[in-house]
Amino acid sequence: MLEITKVSKSFHKNKVLKDINLNIQKGEIHGLIGENSAGKTTLIKCIMGIYKPDSGSITLDGELVYDNPVAKEKIGYVADVNEYIKGYSVKGIVKLFQNFYDNFSVERFYILNQTFHLDEKKMISSLSKGQKMRLAFMLSLAQNPEYLILDEPTSGLDVIAKKELLDILVSEVEEKNIGVLISSHNLEGLEKICDTVTMMKQGKVTMQNTLDNVKDTYTKWQAVFEKEFPKELRKNKQIIEIKNVGSIYTIVTGNYEKGFEEQLKNQGAALVEEIPISLEELFVYSNKEGNS
Repeated sequence: MLEITKVSKSFHKNKVLKDINLNIQKGEIHGLIGENSAGKTTLIKCIMGIYKPDSGSITLDGELVYDNPVAKEKIGYVADVNEYIKGYSVKGIVKLFQNFYDNFSVERFYILNQTFHLDEKKMISSLSKGQKMRLAFMLSLAQNPEYLILDEPTSGLDVIAKKELLDILVSEVEEKNIGVLISSHNLEGLEKICDTVTMMKQGKVTMQNTLDNVKDTYTKWQAVFEKEFPKELRKNKQIIEIKNVGSIYTIVTGNYEKGFEEQLKNQGAALVEEIPISLEELFVYSNKEGNS
């Protein structure tokens, strides 16, 4: 298990991470979400041993990751911005990784490249942002890691490439039982693949649970009111948001208690239906409550 325990990190007097606890299990995809400057990338760089935490610990199977080459070799990493040594072609960087990592598989890299279609003779400096992201993803998987840490891995990719990357990621978890931590603003994509979600805000974890349990935090309703929406209902503290198109109202509630559906009907709703809520909506409502 990759275990983050009470990790804090400051730069000068700015405390970027505040007592972060997070576990990544083998065989699961763990989504890390939060607005810009929430501390996600700093946390990932601490996990990778790029930054040393001011306090707390990050361990892989009980061994500290920082300044530990053996532990780091078990962790693949795709950064939000991927820079490489100048003067290398795709083929050249593959050979370099083969020399650096004992478990690196050149064959695996080129199997993956049958999907992503990078020209091995092309110089890395001439690759687009999306192409560099594909290269980083393939290099990381070809290391045959036990854990994979991904920071905005779909950034710069077109719709087809995003789907291909996420499909391969799910297959890797199913077939090789690797553990994955993925940070992304592509919440629609995360919703399709994640088992567990951690939300961060201003350097703190604000929510952490399985995706199903996170979705139980808020409830979304659709109700038809032929007359104006009742003023009494607007005072209900469970209600986070009310929107309408004509007589059809969409209502989002938090801390849901049984009986709300009956309240709507008793106040004149002709039809009441609970409807699905997306991870993106959950993120927005969670931040809205935190700011209220």
